[in-house]
Amino acid sequence: MEDEKITALLTERSERGLSALKSKYNLLILKISRGILRSPEDAEEVTNDTLLAVWNGIPPDKPQNLRAYVCRIARRKAIDKLRYNTAAARNSDILTELDECVPAGYSVEDNVEKAELAAALNDWLNTLDDTKRQLFTLRYFYMETVKTAAKSCKMSETAASTSLQRLRENLKKYLTERGLFYE
Repeated sequence: MEDEKITALLTERSERGLSALKSKYNLLILKISRGILRSPEDAEEVTNDTLLAVWNGIPPDKPQNLRAYVCRIARRKAIDKLRYNTAAARNSDILTELDECVPAGYSVEDNVEKAELAAALNDWLNTLDDTKRQLFTLRYFYMETVKTAAKSCKMSETAASTSLQRLRENLKKYLTERGLFYE
């Protein structure tokens, strides 16, 4: 079923819309959640929370891109669950890496929603070649491991790790030049 039809059904509060949403996006939500959480049980919980959040969000939200809307909610829910699970330690490697290249004082999910930062990030991503953009997106949006992202990009794990470090430094410089990163 087309996204526009699913959105229309959700707007009408039709359970057919929820069924269609689950049928079309359940596996994608699970993939995002598992990439962040590494726990099948937590990923399943986040998947259900995401579907409920989309159901509750449409209306009043009317997303132009349902897939992006669902992915954003899934990612935010999974990161929230990860933070909850690691509240005492707060030492997740992926969160530490992301904190290196985003403005201080904000959480990662808050930054994604800031229009100015999102526009700058999109502009920066558009300056990258396809492989680097794919690597960065797989690692930091879909939260795949370096090994998995490297394999998808047909790179060695070492090359991917080095490239990601350079990309984070480049992004930090890019955001600093635009006044969006403060140390």
